[in-house]
Amino acid sequence: MQTGIFGPNLYSLEHGEETEKGLVADILAIPELRKSWIPDVGPRLFHSKSAVGCYDKHMKPYPMEESLAWTRSLMTFPDIPRPLKAPPRSGMIPRGRVNLRSMAETFDVPDTPFWNAAAEQIYGYIWCMEDDNLICKDCVRGTSSVGVLATFPDYYHFCQELYPVLELSAKRTVEFINHVHRCHPNGEEDHKVMDAWLATVQAIYLDVLHPKADSLKCPADELQSIRYRLVNSSVRALTLQARLERGPLIGDDVIVDAVSIAMITMHDACDYRHDNQANEFYNIMTIVSAHRGVPGTNMIRRFCIDVWAWAVDNGADWAIHLAERLLAWQLYMARYRTPILFDHLVPADANNQPKEDPYGDPILNSMNPLPPSSQPYDFDLRNRCGNKERYDELLRDSLAHFETCSGCHQYDKVSWESRVPFIGRAYEKKYSDCTCLNAISTYMILACMEPVWWAMDYAAEYTGPMEEWSPMLC
Repeated sequence: MQTGIFGPNLYSLEHGEETEKGLVADILAIPELRKSWIPDVGPRLFHSKSAVGCYDKHMKPYPMEESLAWTRSLMTFPDIPRPLKAPPRSGMIPRGRVNLRSMAETFDVPDTPFWNAAAEQIYGYIWCMEDDNLICKDCVRGTSSVGVLATFPDYYHFCQELYPVLELSAKRTVEFINHVHRCHPNGEEDHKVMDAWLATVQAIYLDVLHPKADSLKCPADELQSIRYRLVNSSVRALTLQARLERGPLIGDDVIVDAVSIAMITMHDACDYRHDNQANEFYNIMTIVSAHRGVPGTNMIRRFCIDVWAWAVDNGADWAIHLAERLLAWQLYMARYRTPILFDHLVPADANNQPKEDPYGDPILNSMNPLPPSSQPYDFDLRNRCGNKERYDELLRDSLAHFETCSGCHQYDKVSWESRVPFIGRAYEKKYSDCTCLNAISTYMILACMEPVWWAMDYAAEYTGPMEEWSPMLC
């Protein structure tokens, strides 16, 4: 089968019109591919000279190899407790109107509830993560457009209203590829960002071809599944792009992996209970738990604390901002109802805390930027930092911002539900200045991560509203 996204000419300037048509044809082929699905349908889509992976070589094997893994013997998920109770998942409903302006710069869309929701949840998934006052605005518009293209398979089950912009999203994707080649000809990192985004489209496309699962099965290679999760969630691409906000660049590909894992944890922790109800495998908590045979809460928490301590000690503020921009986005999206989840979580009592070894996953340990802590069950971020003065300075600066900024005043003193309007005002300010969003993000990392860990903990009880919802909304 000849395709655009899996083909050899995706990055060729001479084949732009052909590539546009191929991308549209790929999306339109999804219904028939799903009807005729067999386990090896994904691997057969790849051209032997597929362009994707030629710049971000570190991740090149994973879309193909993980797709092949589903054709082989699969593990059954171990018999371990998983939390299920959570507020219901919704479809495309908007929180407000502030994000539409960003999408309207690239797509001519009307001011309606659906397109406001699309601007928040689809285009905004990228725009809300990246500070385009510090990096190339055209690249952020381009990657946001690739995100729109990726949504056709990602939200295939419930987002048919998006189809009026299918052809334009393919066109904007090709324009982005051309922009990178022409305006960043010597930009190795810019080309890696572009490549990582197209790998994300590949992975999401492969995912939608699988039927929804009625039980959890798992591929056998944990590292491969973790890195694939970094691709299909786009956090690898987002991390590579956000790293350009501050120079010089800090860290190699393994550090980028580590920062990406800490970032996706902010998303997957909030989604974990919904994913459990829908038997979704691609959640970082599910992947780690499947391969360790015990709940992975402590291992993931330990890993994230160590990554953020490394970031504080090394001045890699972008790694902190990025993780919590994703949590802020998760809180702001009306369809996820994360503030309701956080406000109604009751932690396990002191005698029922997770006891699994925080360094019990050798795969995570191999990517941890710090040596093991002598106090592995001490999850206090300040205690883990070598430079405690810098931790104190970052927290002090955030609290001072909340005292003096009219849009953020007393963010630290209100409930999670009450914080949503603060995030909306930070997005409004972000068009010219990301200071408010960064202050909110830094504060959440340093001072209020507990609900994230509770959301993953089967012993933490959710006491809020519940009702039936469709797993197709995952």
